[in-house]
This record gives sequence, structure tokens and C-alpha cells, in this order.
Amino acid sequence: MDVFEGKSWISGQGLVNTCIGIDEGKITAVKKILKGDNHTKFEGIILPSAFDMHVHFRDPGYPHKEDWKTGSECAAAGGVTAVVDMPNTNPFTSDLETFNDKVSTASSKSVVDFGVGVNVEKDLTEQTWFDTIPAAFWKLYPYGISSAEYFSYAKEVLDKTSKPLVIHGEHPDHMHNEPLNELSDHTQNRLIAEPECLASMPSSPYLHVAHLSTLEGLNRMPKLASSEVCPHHLLLNLDNCHSLDCKVDPPLRTKKDNSGLYDAFREGKIPILSSDHAPHTIDEKRSDNPPSGLPGVETMIPLMLNEVSEGRLELSRLVNAMSEAPAERLGLDRGRISEGMPADLIMIDMKNSKPIDLDKLHSKSNWTPFEDWPAIFPSQVYRRGELIAESGEIRQEGGGQNLF
Repeated sequence: MDVFEGKSWISGQGLVNTCIGIDEGKITAVKKILKGDNHTKFEGIILPSAFDMHVHFRDPGYPHKEDWKTGSECAAAGGVTAVVDMPNTNPFTSDLETFNDKVSTASSKSVVDFGVGVNVEKDLTEQTWFDTIPAAFWKLYPYGISSAEYFSYAKEVLDKTSKPLVIHGEHPDHMHNEPLNELSDHTQNRLIAEPECLASMPSSPYLHVAHLSTLEGLNRMPKLASSEVCPHHLLLNLDNCHSLDCKVDPPLRTKKDNSGLYDAFREGKIPILSSDHAPHTIDEKRSDNPPSGLPGVETMIPLMLNEVSEGRLELSRLVNAMSEAPAERLGLDRGRISEGMPADLIMIDMKNSKPIDLDKLHSKSNWTPFEDWPAIFPSQVYRRGELIAESGEIRQEGGGQNLF
């Protein structure tokens, strides 16, 4: 048995000086004093690692933007040991064949554990595999379909599902494509798409709203639904991010939206933190028709740990949002430092805040809107008891497993 000793985050207790016993990838004991074959004492604090339930690793179809190897290395370096990949790859993950192909690819390349989302298309609920496919969730996009189809598909799946339905919460009738001269034009094109969508969605405990971006959208959330927010919708806005590089769906908004969403996040009204890691190359972002999306899985936890260090966020809220809440939402028993849990841990020096250095990040996109922002990266990252990243360097190849 390996033993990790240090000030650890224990749910319901906070930071406690303790020893964590680890055997065959699981936590076998959490006690004041433990003896083991290997005993490592850590300075700083030990936290459960993060679970990012919203990434786009672009594999298959767009390996020049990212693939399972580089995307998972981004995750590992940033303290994320499990992800769920969205289905809008090429081809879309929309049936058993494309699902199994993606799981096979991820199993061969990913450093972190994973799940895979399945796209909602016409007659999804009529498929023979609808009740048995081991997907993390269903994902419904408002692109390329009418609003009648969009809301009809949502109701149909919600009536029959036993998994979460994750929606991209923008109303198809209010997503316009007027030419962009500046970033605010993209925001204007989708000014009311989010609140109009959420006001029309049925209330269901299976409904999950991805990447909330507006205070008005928050106010119109269906009562029984859960939600997530991304660092870029908490920290970036049209005043501090002007470049079309920052074009993202849903768009960046105002300081007022930042503030309202952040308050709701602090209070747990938005329970989950996700990255919506959606990389494109800088050449693509600087083209005449820049695609939407930002890289984020590597910087998400470091940025928010810095928010904790500067007193703007409680550590308890961050740990819940990055570890406990996403696992619970997807029905997984993980995200806590307690007996029986996977030994997914990160070691943090809360005094080690440094500017984000683009040259040290791992994404193929090779850019970030958060360059030079202060951040606290983990010193060590353990996936099921194995060291997979240390001081930004990847220590393992592959080894990720499907969680579902």
C-alpha cells in the first residue's frame, strides 16, 4: 500500500492533516496515522482531482486542432483526471459504430479517464441501443435544425431517458449570422438566444444546461434542471476581451453577466464547473471566418485556484464544483477523498501563483485568451494512484479508461 500524507480536503470536514492509503488505484484508508510500503509526505494541500464533463477533443475528424493524446495531456497537466467528450466530431458520435470507434480511440490514447456523449438526432429514442449504450449522456445541439425539431427532440428524449440530456441552450430562431467586424457583433447576433431557449425548455431532473452565459438565462432556468458554467463566462467579457479570437458559443457577455453568474456559482445555484475546451488553431481563429471555441481544460482549475487564493471563491465551493458535483450528476461514485474512491488526487501549493505561459501548455491550438493571467497549477496529478503529471510534465502515456 502507498501512503500519501498531508493536509487533505475531506468532504464535510475541510482541510485535515491525514494519511491516505492507496492500493490498486483506490483509496483504501483515510486515517491520522498509516503505515505503508511507500510513504510520501506532501507540502501544500491535497485535493480530489477535477472531472470536466464538457470537452471537445476533436478526435476523430480534426486532429490538427486536438486529439485524444494532446487533449488528455492538457487535462492532466491542469489537474483534470476525467473528462466527457462531446459528440460533434467528424463523424458525429451518433450511433453504436461511431460511439465504439471513439471509445476505442480514447482507450488507446487518453492519459485521463473518460466518458463519451452521444448526439441527439431524429428517432434516437427508437433505436434498439437507446437504453443500453454506455454513453455518459445525450447532447442536443441547435444547429442545422428548426426550433420545432429542437424542442421536440428535447421533449422526446427527456420523456424516455435515464441519462442526462445536455443541451446547448440557444434558441435556433435567435441565432443570427450577420457579418462580424468585432467580437460584440457575435454577442449581438445571439443576444436573446439563451434566455429564449431556456424559457421554452421543459423542466426535468434529467435536463442539464451546458455553459450558461447570461444572467437572464440563469433567471429562466427550468426549475428541475442542473447547469454548468465555464471560466470564460465568469472571467471574460466584452470589456476585457475584444479580439475575434474570443469568439465562442454562447458568446462572451458583459461584466454584469460575469458578476451575476459568479454569484450564482459561489452560492451553488450553478453547481458544476466545466471548461468547454474547444480548440482551434490560431490560423483558423485569425481567418476571415473564425470558428467559435476556446481551449480551456488545462487552465480551468489553475485559474479558479487563483480565484480561491485571492479570496473571491471558497475552496469548498471549487472542490464541489470541479469534483463532487459533476460525478454526482453523471451517477459516478468518485470525486472525494474517502475509502473506496478512485485515488484521483492533485497536490497544490496555494502560494505558487504564476502567469500562464503559453509555451508550457499542451494543446495543439497553441493559444489561450488567458495568457499571462495568474494561475496555480498542480505540482503533481495522480490518476488512480499513478503519477500522470508533475510540474506540467506528462509522466504517463495512455492508460485512460471509459467510466461508463
